Amino acid sequence: MELAVCYDHSSLELAWSIFLEITAVFLIMAAFAAMRLIALSGKDPVERFQPA
Repeated sequence: MELAVCYDHSSLELAWSIFLEITAVFLIMAAFAAMRLIALSGKDPVERFQPA
């Protein structure tokens, strides 16, 4: 049994879909990196930067 496909398989649509997926992954990674930096910046900031 074959399923009907109701959307275009053009290369432009494929490229746009891949671009959106990659952009979404990078946005999620950037959000996690920002949360990590915020979490690290809150831990003993004064003691970490004191001269030896």
